[in-house]
Amino acid sequence: MVSLYVDALVFTGSNEEMFAEFKALMKREFDMTDLGKMKFFLGVEVVQNDEGIYLSQNALEILERFGLENANSVRNLMVPSIKLMKNEDGKQVDMTQYKQMVCSFMYLSVNRSDLMFVVSLVSRYMERPISLHMQAIKRVLRNVKGSVDLGICYKRGVASDEMLMAFSDSDYVGDQDDRRSTFGYVFMLNGGAVGWSLKKQPVVSLSTIEAEFISAAHCAC
Repeated sequence: MVSLYVDALVFTGSNEEMFAEFKALMKREFDMTDLGKMKFFLGVEVVQNDEGIYLSQNALEILERFGLENANSVRNLMVPSIKLMKNEDGKQVDMTQYKQMVCSFMYLSVNRSDLMFVVSLVSRYMERPISLHMQAIKRVLRNVKGSVDLGICYKRGVASDEMLMAFSDSDYVGDQDDRRSTFGYVFMLNGGAVGWSLKKQPVVSLSTIEAEFISAAHCAC
């Protein structure tokens, strides 16, 4: 299996002879350097040992960029009872900074599936963000401040975790503006998430059962 992004290439498999043959072929055709086992790839740090593989990202630079490196951390990403919505009368904030923060979350969500819901939520208000939306984003950054060491760990040789598992869920009428629900899913393998998605449903669900059915159907697909 080969993953190529611009000029960065990563490959993996189970045949050492094929590795050597592939590397020799690529070096003959292109000017390439063998860096050995993957340690960094597109900003993601990779640690490989006898216990498994651990993926993480450096969030400290993002906190420093927005001046929140000394902020107090919080345990939850959002206040459970809060409902964000468009408000034309609300106090508008710096749109450029707001978009930069949202993009930073998108970067962190590469291996932080717990951020997917809030990324889907705050990105809906980039056209005209207000102070309430900015408060929600800063709370997420404060949560990241207290969880900079979190990542994804794929355990090695755990028989109970070798089965592919999928979870799906929906937030009925999560968007107060267009009444559409939010749905998401995550796939787990060897104790770590290998794929996830979260977005608004394409139609307005008329019941919680319908919202859950749409979420499960998208997960199955």
